[in-house]
Amino acid sequence: MNQQDEAYDGLKKMVLTMQLKPGEKIDKHRLEDKLGIGITPIREAIIRLRREGLFDVVAQSGTYVAKIDLNILAEGRYARMNIERSVTADAVPLLTADQIDDLERLLQMQGLYLRAGDYDKFFRADEDFHELFYKATDKEFLWNWLRLLNLQFDRFRYLRLELPGLEWDNILRQHKEIVARAKAGDAQGAAAVIVDHLHMVDDDVKPVLAAYPEYFEKAKKQTEDSAVL
Repeated sequence: MNQQDEAYDGLKKMVLTMQLKPGEKIDKHRLEDKLGIGITPIREAIIRLRREGLFDVVAQSGTYVAKIDLNILAEGRYARMNIERSVTADAVPLLTADQIDDLERLLQMQGLYLRAGDYDKFFRADEDFHELFYKATDKEFLWNWLRLLNLQFDRFRYLRLELPGLEWDNILRQHKEIVARAKAGDAQGAAAVIVDHLHMVDDDVKPVLAAYPEYFEKAKKQTEDSAVL
């Protein structure tokens, strides 16, 4: 991996995992020290991430971490929900025995991470779980496109960790139900659980917005519009 890609991956992770807070002004030299990478690759990474909606540049002021836009989050989640419903239904009759084993292994790993309170690894196992259905249908390009489209959703999930009360067991329970439906050959049932699964964020919007209004774009308007999520 070259320094440009290393800077891009490092900065992106810092934004997604809330190490860099929404609205925070960027000190490029501090980032240079933290990442151990030269200032030029960091500037180039910021340009790339600005195109992805993670940084804002304000004339005569500086570079800031972009605030979370719930309207973009809702649109990205809408696209993923409708696409993943079809992908899941298509994948069920195509899943091999090895892929079913992989899904069950990921369930076990998520259970371990949940008990250990390692939510970063829990999220990564969650992504691997969903990606497997795209692999089964040879739609990995579509998965990668959706990952870019859902960056605001990923940021929101990590921010949600700051508040107590998220029922992590429900996420794992729904994953288990998806696998059970897949093993039974119930394509439409598995797809229906996927839709319910991706709707879980709806219940989290208002408490997170109330706790961190400064992290969101147009917070007042989005409070009124949050029902669309």
